[in-house]
Amino acid sequence: MALSDTKLRSIYGKPYSGPAEITDSDGLSVRVTPKGVINFQYRFRWEGKQHRLPLGKYPGTTLRDARNKATEIKESIDRGIDPRIIDVGRKTVGNPTVGECLRYWEECYFPTLRDGTKRLYTSMVLRNMREAFPGIPAVDVPVKAWVDLFSAIEKESPTKAHILIKQTRSAIGWCIRRQFLENCEVMKILPKDIGVKPTVGEITLSYNQLAKIWIAIERSRASTANCILHQMLMLYGARNSEVREAVYSEFNIEEGVWVVPSARSKTKKIIRRPIFKQIAPFLEKAHLAHGEVLFSGADGKTAMTIAGANRFLGRIQQKVDIGPFTSHDFRRTLATRLSEEGVAPHVIEKMLGHELGGVLSVYNKHDWIAEQKEAYELHAEKLFWHIKRASG
Repeated sequence: MALSDTKLRSIYGKPYSGPAEITDSDGLSVRVTPKGVINFQYRFRWEGKQHRLPLGKYPGTTLRDARNKATEIKESIDRGIDPRIIDVGRKTVGNPTVGECLRYWEECYFPTLRDGTKRLYTSMVLRNMREAFPGIPAVDVPVKAWVDLFSAIEKESPTKAHILIKQTRSAIGWCIRRQFLENCEVMKILPKDIGVKPTVGEITLSYNQLAKIWIAIERSRASTANCILHQMLMLYGARNSEVREAVYSEFNIEEGVWVVPSARSKTKKIIRRPIFKQIAPFLEKAHLAHGEVLFSGADGKTAMTIAGANRFLGRIQQKVDIGPFTSHDFRRTLATRLSEEGVAPHVIEKMLGHELGGVLSVYNKHDWIAEQKEAYELHAEKLFWHIKRASG
């Protein structure tokens, strides 16, 4: 049903429980909040992907204005011109705000990224910078204003400030290279001048410390998914996302192999690990409890978030008196302890899901599954021995 001024006036500024989106024609529609806030938008496809372009808020933007803008957008698309970078009644090229730059970066650049990288950018630069300098063209924000902004963040967390300036420069620089933005003073600030770099992890745990963590996990009241997730992380030494997002169909029980698909691999290559005897009971327990999605979140359908997993491990950390640690330290610990036991470096690299360098990466596609299995079983035997001793 086409929109009308009468319909918009009847909705505006009043409690609303109807559909969140009401369409007009030719891609134009409005989104309505439960409080009756109305925003015009235009939906279109560009290079095979669906996009949404905001056109203004009612009643500042009238229905006639929105329809005129929609016509201009359609004409630009028909001419083969990306409507996001031309004047359609919004800001012209070179004059978008910081928020508009980040929205353009998110819409156009994010589809090329891995899910983990998307979450990282979303939790850091989008969450913290989307509302920076509202209403002011990014090109007009002076360098001192940028410095003041990052300095305030630096007082709370030097590490966060350093990461944020790097990610903001990356996003803004991308917009400049795409000619969405002429220039921006933030590019004059060097990351080395803001905050401090995150420290590279150096924590290596002993088997006794691993045993204390294991026992604390077993005694916790957390969900089965969270407990088994972290126990399997300790046994496998895999990346958090590789285990946390795993589904049961990735585990070939008959062949005794767990295959991490390239889409979920940091190296963009398939990772093959054995299903060894000590890990099998935990895998089956997770499957019986949650089905295909082994470590599901609150909805029971999708994998739990990294934030949820980290919160749980943070609580475990408070219960065991061994200092700070993360799940990534389980990887370093496995590699170090097995190296001490004489396990070959190339086998450990495969267990960690690393890509071998040099000629090996080109010609040798062997995964040393048997050797991995032997090493994993050795690691588990030593861990369980310490758990038994620590449990009394």
